Amino acid sequence: MTAKSDRHIRTLAFAKFALQQIERLGLPADPTSFELWYTYATGNNQELNTAVDATLTRSGGMTDAELERLCELHISSTRSANRLKAIATDLSGEIAQVVGIIDVATSASESYDQHLGRGLQSIERTQSHQALKPVVEVLVIATREMESKTRALELKLEESRVKTIDLQKDLELLRLENLTDPLTLIGNRQYFDESLAKMTAVANERGLPLSLLFADIDHFKKFNDSFGHQVGDQVLRLVASTIKEALRDGDVAARYGGEEFAVLLPNAQLDVGKLVAQRICLAIMRRDIKLRSSQQSLGRITISIGVAQFRQAEAAVEFVGRADTCLYAAKRWGRNRVVSEHDPEFLTNGDTGPLISTALAAVR
Repeated sequence: MTAKSDRHIRTLAFAKFALQQIERLGLPADPTSFELWYTYATGNNQELNTAVDATLTRSGGMTDAELERLCELHISSTRSANRLKAIATDLSGEIAQVVGIIDVATSASESYDQHLGRGLQSIERTQSHQALKPVVEVLVIATREMESKTRALELKLEESRVKTIDLQKDLELLRLENLTDPLTLIGNRQYFDESLAKMTAVANERGLPLSLLFADIDHFKKFNDSFGHQVGDQVLRLVASTIKEALRDGDVAARYGGEEFAVLLPNAQLDVGKLVAQRICLAIMRRDIKLRSSQQSLGRITISIGVAQFRQAEAAVEFVGRADTCLYAAKRWGRNRVVSEHDPEFLTNGDTGPLISTALAAVR
């Protein structure tokens, strides 16, 4: 009872600390925030504690985006690593089981061969049919025993085969989870980075075009502060689903971080990428945000998108940098617009511009 009581007191203190930090920093009181601060309080993840301390020292607080990034880097990865370790242990156990089955089968086969060898020798020495009977009986018994052991081994092998298939499925699910943003259910930053590496390699090898879209929700922090984090999460999911609906099979959509999204369009020239971006902009602008509970309209949201096309043999970081620069040009020229690397907005440093670019207005 005393040990249980001590554990109760200790874990309750961790929980209180977590809630205090959430309230002090104005963070969403959701399971993600609680897990981060509870883990921080335990001191069991030193890398997390170091990263959190550095964030607080640098800015004196923590934004939702920083919270999410810290969780993804230091908690989700740890959780996944533990699951991977458990699956690996189970797989090792199944491999050992199969090796054991093979050893038993080998021993049984050797024993049966010995029975057959002795039986054949006895038959060669036997002069009468009557004397053959006990020899044949021994061989029949040995054969039946061998058949029984073989059936048992086959059943064990089948059980191991089924379990191994299940473990392989678990590994695939874990891989997909590690590449999926849990909030928006599209790819995460890791998925984007891996896809970018593969697609730029293909584009270089085959000389095919590849376009990249960088999108950012306009004034998202203001919207989040006005209506709360739950509504903000709803907006992120809406934007992600709208982007996904606009894409072809083989295109890649990912949440790059915070309210920023990235889209890879293989075999698409810059003008095609810009057209897709314009469609996404318009589709999102036409969506009316409503509270799920009361269906109260909260108005509309807009996004800005930058578009770049991959250049042969360039580094991926340069490709991403140009798309990002296009995005900031779209922001600088008034938001709610698409800017490609061939547009005047990208080539000049203006501070003002119409709300919607001429190209976007033409599509309307």
